[in-house]
Amino acid sequence: MRRSIVRSVVAAIVVATAVAIFYASRADAPGRAHQSASSSTTPISASTSTVNHATGFYLDIGASASLGMQPTGIPAHNGHRTKTGYSDDVVSLESANGITLDMREIGCPGETVQSILGQLKDACYTLPITQLSIATDYLRAHRSEVGVVTIDLGFNNIRPCLAPTLTNESCVSQGVAAVQKDLPTIMSRLQRAAGPLVHFVGLEYSDPFLAYYLDGSSGRVIAQQGLVAMNEMNSVLGSVFRVSAVSVADVPAAFLSDSVRPVTMANVGTVPENVARACAGSWMCTPPPFGPDDHPNNVGYLIIARTVVAQLPRTW
Repeated sequence: MRRSIVRSVVAAIVVATAVAIFYASRADAPGRAHQSASSSTTPISASTSTVNHATGFYLDIGASASLGMQPTGIPAHNGHRTKTGYSDDVVSLESANGITLDMREIGCPGETVQSILGQLKDACYTLPITQLSIATDYLRAHRSEVGVVTIDLGFNNIRPCLAPTLTNESCVSQGVAAVQKDLPTIMSRLQRAAGPLVHFVGLEYSDPFLAYYLDGSSGRVIAQQGLVAMNEMNSVLGSVFRVSAVSVADVPAAFLSDSVRPVTMANVGTVPENVARACAGSWMCTPPPFGPDDHPNNVGYLIIARTVVAQLPRTW
């Protein structure tokens, strides 16, 4: 079946599925209080058993997803920063737990482990200023404070190697090797700059390109190859974070990325559960002009946020 036909048929299904997952995942969360970068939120009233009444900072490091990037539907400019990303949701969820976080987003679309180190120029900063230099300066200035730092790097090191074509395995190997080599340096610099009350969380990745499974036999090959590559990246990310004594947000598990349990999608038929989740949590199964796009949608960002919050202390 041609991609355009499948995506059009799936679009309405994805919306319904996404809404269901969205409200299910929000069942225990009070209202969402989005905020812009460098702003505070007032804690939402928590249960009477909650003893948290803390204030701290949240430094959000990464690429486009760290900025809540979502498509605009405008050709040649199909992406913009939003206030509905996972960082905003982390602030809202922690607010419900009695924690007020002052968020600072410094991410840059397209950021890689090389560009954050200044080995390559990125789209946001003028060398010698880098996202990493801004992050370490910020952490030094807040050494005595309680804080959270999320690290969302690695995806763009293999993104050019993946769908919509067959995976370039040599390209993936180079990207994974670069992360294995350079991410420890990034973590070391961040941790040296941070004070003792800072909690780091490193993110692994779900695989939005599983959506290519819907494009027939060739799409299934692309989806499978992409998942293998994403698992290779996540294995390295998890290893580096754990060696650095950093908590890991298991995003692929939250998206059931390895689950091939058959589920039914209306008007499509039986598909693996990981494919259905990829469609529900991203813009990949959305037809033009908004899709296909590999960024998470609101549902996906909230799922990511919950994996981050699960790694944070329950009391501060």
